[in-house]
Amino acid sequence: MKKVFDKSCHVVVFGAVLGFHFSAHASELGAPFRAGEVVVAALPEELSGETLIRHYPNAGLSVIRADKGKELDKIKQQQSKGRKAGKNFVAEHFVHSTNDPLASYQWHFDNVQADTAWTISAGANVIVAVLDTGLAESNDDGIGCTDAPRDIVNNDGLPLDGNGHGTHVAGTIAQRTNNSIGVSGLAYESCIMPVKVLNDSGSGSFADIAEGIYWAVNNGAKVINMSLGVNARYGITNDSVMDPALDYAATNEVVVVAAAGNDGSRKNVSYPAIYPSVIAVGATDYNNGLASYSNRGQGLDIVAPGGDTRVDANNDGYADGVLQETTIDNVTGYYFFQGTSMAAPHVSAIAAMLFASGKTYQGVIEAMQASALDLGSRGYDSSFGHGLVQAYSALQWVPGNDDGVNPICTDIDGDGYCLEVDDCDDENAQVNPSRNEKGPRRNDGLDNNCNGIIDG
Repeated sequence: MKKVFDKSCHVVVFGAVLGFHFSAHASELGAPFRAGEVVVAALPEELSGETLIRHYPNAGLSVIRADKGKELDKIKQQQSKGRKAGKNFVAEHFVHSTNDPLASYQWHFDNVQADTAWTISAGANVIVAVLDTGLAESNDDGIGCTDAPRDIVNNDGLPLDGNGHGTHVAGTIAQRTNNSIGVSGLAYESCIMPVKVLNDSGSGSFADIAEGIYWAVNNGAKVINMSLGVNARYGITNDSVMDPALDYAATNEVVVVAAAGNDGSRKNVSYPAIYPSVIAVGATDYNNGLASYSNRGQGLDIVAPGGDTRVDANNDGYADGVLQETTIDNVTGYYFFQGTSMAAPHVSAIAAMLFASGKTYQGVIEAMQASALDLGSRGYDSSFGHGLVQAYSALQWVPGNDDGVNPICTDIDGDGYCLEVDDCDDENAQVNPSRNEKGPRRNDGLDNNCNGIIDG
């Protein structure tokens, strides 16, 4: 077993510090249940009109069919008739589901429901492009599958990683798993397309990155991960060089995921994460709190584990960073990093798992947002976005009208906007994307138009 190293470092992207740093679960992480089933304390003859799946005579329980995603409606219907009813939750033995010896230190996978999600999908045959510093060769563990490698910086087909950042990011997505070596990857059956758009110092031009996006789309990537960006203080929201490439990816239904940035901004996230078609990912710590360095505000979509290497909250003897294999200063080992750069590949991996399960481009995006674990203010908020991404819940998510596109719409305040999609406060009809913060509402202390900025 290789030694687990602690190493603190930054990556400079476009002249700004962004990439990665060294770095009690929430009470409810979306407990697994059998979709399409409801358990009722009733005899079969009492359930006229229901589809009986199984009756348990000793327990006096019957399992009946429910539309997937509509289990709660069926439960309320049965309860209204005076019967005890609930979801058919799933228990499992307490054994980590991979045999990789260092996987027990990967708390970040537990926080996104990896074990239960792996019973459904591990991202098989989906190509994830990692636009970063490249990919280093591994001594033992490594990436299980690579496809169409490209070095944009040096204009060749050998995207070697002399920095360590890109290899670490790729490992979170698709580290070789169940090989009794090292650590696990989240979408370990997916295939990495390493595209070197950052040099070994960790910086790269917009032109190189744009070329990398076109390369990824044209060579079969379904997901693009970009753990890079510009410091949020510059306020860049669009660019004539990169915007067309991002639009090209969206037009071709390639999910683009980018790190929100590590500037600690309260107002907006970094570009390109802030671009509308890009999923902007903030970072959480072991306890599902927002990491102090993580940007928030306008444009934030979702959060994922990024770590905090200042603490050891889980008392495992190591700093609470994200653990993966990489090579630093020619030393290959398992390193704890922290940052939104580490959070983004969790979302990219789950996107790959969703594609592999048959979800559409739009379905992938909406499943992750609608099923995310709400950590901040109820519904969308500017600190956690839609919440902490949850792999199993996203895989189980079914849209409200079963068309694979439109999510369930909860509209508590009756303003015509969905809590799961775009209403950042579903208990106040004066707060929704159509409202204006000017005039009499300007100084009411509310984010009236849901743009992530209060009274602006």
